[in-house]
Amino acid sequence: CPVCKLEEASIEKISKDFQVITIATQSGSNQEIKEYLKKNNLTFRVINDEDGSLGQRFNIKAYPTTFIYDKNLNLKFSEVGYSSYIGLYLRMKFSNF
Repeated sequence: CPVCKLEEASIEKISKDFQVITIATQSGSNQEIKEYLKKNNLTFRVINDEDGSLGQRFNIKAYPTTFIYDKNLNLKFSEVGYSSYIGLYLRMKFSNF
């Protein structure tokens, strides 16, 4: 997704300070994702949702969708669309980590 590609630099940067897990929905094989991450110098953790089942489980209707959980796994924030690094950072900082 083009917006996801715009946001990946923000995700990479935020992953240096916070635990980040991304889900690649119907984005190719594990090997293709691994090659994409390497080619683009991305180090954050990615789970491959080849069949879209995780997207369905989390009721994701549009991409990118961001969920922020606290250390007790309580959902603190969600949004659809692009988030800048500063937007992500402030949401994480004020989500009681």
